[in-house]
Amino acid sequence: MSSRPSMLVGTPLLQVFGRLGCGGLILSTEGHVLAANAEAHRILHDVIGLTQDELNLIDGSGRDAVKRLLARSKTRVQLDGENWILTMREGKRPLIMSATLVPVIGEEMPHTVLLLIDLEQTPSPHTAAIEKVFGLTAAEARLAALLAGGATVSEAATAHSVSVATIRTQLASIFAKTRTNRQAELVMLISRLSALV
Repeated sequence: MSSRPSMLVGTPLLQVFGRLGCGGLILSTEGHVLAANAEAHRILHDVIGLTQDELNLIDGSGRDAVKRLLARSKTRVQLDGENWILTMREGKRPLIMSATLVPVIGEEMPHTVLLLIDLEQTPSPHTAAIEKVFGLTAAEARLAALLAGGATVSEAATAHSVSVATIRTQLASIFAKTRTNRQAELVMLISRLSALV
């Protein structure tokens, strides 16, 4: 089993993955789970049915859980020299996985970081971050976050108990402050802020 310092090195990386809405596992050269973030725990529960007790014990072992997860993945996609593994799920969007070798100082063999992207989940941008980054009002930041989550203008009006005309006025102000011209462009921009929590 690998030493404790190497686990500490990977922890910030797993936190970043979590902020982006991605699961992350750091695996030893033997395939044991050295660390996992909360999103990885959720995915392991949802996809292979790990119980809370099993999830509590996964750090430091978990080799079988990773094998079970990979066994469900039949499809491989090569993009720019990288292999991405797809797990198709009935009635749901796929789970995407990618493994990257990470060298660890003082160890002969690299560890592996397993990135898990659940396309059923949409990371939510933090409204305070949107407000501060672009100088939006609190109402504009809430609207931008709502639109980034997939709401239409009429759904946003209902959610905020205002008229569609009011939403359109706020949206025009948001476009000006964010230097965007279309709702799709705004959504893409706002979604990039999900890491700011």
